Amino acid sequence: MRIAAGYIAVFAYVFFLIFFVGEIIKKKINLETSRKTIHSMLFMVWVFIDTFFANTIHQIIIPVSFLVLNTLSYKYKIYKSVERENRNHYGTIYFAMAITIVMTVAYFKREMYLESGVAAFCLTLGDGAAALVGYNFESRKLRETKSLYGFMACFSAAFIALLCFKYIWWSTLDLSIILLLSGITAIAELTGHGLDNFAITLSVFGLSWYLSSVAQQPDGNIALAWAILIFLVVFLSRAIDYRGAVLSMFMVFAFRYYAGKAGLGFLLGTYFTIFFIDRFKKMRTKKRTNAGGHNRDWKQIFINGGLGTLAILLYGIRAERWLLAVGITAIGGCFIDSVSSDMGVMSKQEPYDLIRHIRISRGLSGGVSALGTGAALFFSILISMYGVMALHFSVVAAAMMGALTFSQTLLDSVMGSLLQSKYQCAICGALIEKPMHCGTTAKQVSGIRWMNNNVVNLISSGIIVTVAAAIFGGMR
Repeated sequence: MRIAAGYIAVFAYVFFLIFFVGEIIKKKINLETSRKTIHSMLFMVWVFIDTFFANTIHQIIIPVSFLVLNTLSYKYKIYKSVERENRNHYGTIYFAMAITIVMTVAYFKREMYLESGVAAFCLTLGDGAAALVGYNFESRKLRETKSLYGFMACFSAAFIALLCFKYIWWSTLDLSIILLLSGITAIAELTGHGLDNFAITLSVFGLSWYLSSVAQQPDGNIALAWAILIFLVVFLSRAIDYRGAVLSMFMVFAFRYYAGKAGLGFLLGTYFTIFFIDRFKKMRTKKRTNAGGHNRDWKQIFINGGLGTLAILLYGIRAERWLLAVGITAIGGCFIDSVSSDMGVMSKQEPYDLIRHIRISRGLSGGVSALGTGAALFFSILISMYGVMALHFSVVAAAMMGALTFSQTLLDSVMGSLLQSKYQCAICGALIEKPMHCGTTAKQVSGIRWMNNNVVNLISSGIIVTVAAAIFGGMR
């Protein structure tokens, strides 16, 4: 009888929202407000599940039922108060799929049951508030249809929802975890294209379990707090695009959690040095170049930080100091290469190609300058000093780090000259690195066609990391 009453309650509630509340809002206001109002109110489905079906197979059957119904509605336009006219938006289907996943995991791993509620509340109330506010109030666009006001509303709604959840269902849920999960909800909501349903649900579900049950130590919370803070700084300042900022967030978490304060200090020191040098370079060269500058994307972040982060993760797993040295060298090498390139562009004299023995245009790969090389040497020495004083490596190991990081900028220049593809514009005659210029296709004059600057950077970084692994691994 209890089960039957639960099914009646769930379906009556949802159909009341869709066919009565939704239709009224759609007619009186607009479709988007109708959709997201219904979306927000669906947090009650988890409440019904908790009341009637907790830890039974029915907690899976309920979302699966709506997955089937939502799929049919998408095809036949049954729910007119929630279905958009365009056929490329699968939000309602993704919503049901995401809830099905967490309720299924919670059924087989019952210690994660409360985490399923946390995920459902953040998805419905956080994401719903973001859309309602973002759609109806104009503010700065963060990406595509996502706005600053929507981002703020998402965080606030998730925070309030989790506070209520704490006092009703999960009294031991720590306030610091609530803040962190609210931040993650707001960040995941920016994913867009309906995929935010997955991003919010799965990230909140996994992190709430990890932070409350697995980590149970301040380092996990502190590392995630730093990761969220850096995301906000680099994304809201438009220094890095969304996917790159998310990748940066993962890197910051890994360095803080596994390499401690000194590891995080090194990572942030390198990034913000590059950031300020890049801004200074753009001010100095604005009149001399046509480059308007744009956000660093996820490919650049991955190339500059991927191998270093992998080494840090391995260091966290195996606790072998030589892996920390490899990680620092990997990050340092890419940092030195960036500093050398940016400083070189500001040099009064055009850079010199060591292989071809000619002067080349500023910003073209393969050249070196006294200013860029001097800056690379200076920061390589600083890296060695940091290795001794903050990371507590031996003088020999730290010196080796400095030497390897400095070597990367030289290796990158050699590879840029020999292998990177270069083109000549048929209209203005300029030697360039991209196949399009002056609105037309340029002719390739040297290098390998697929060998662009990103590929050169990745290969040179891979070579230095391999050498570093061989050296530091042998010094154990």
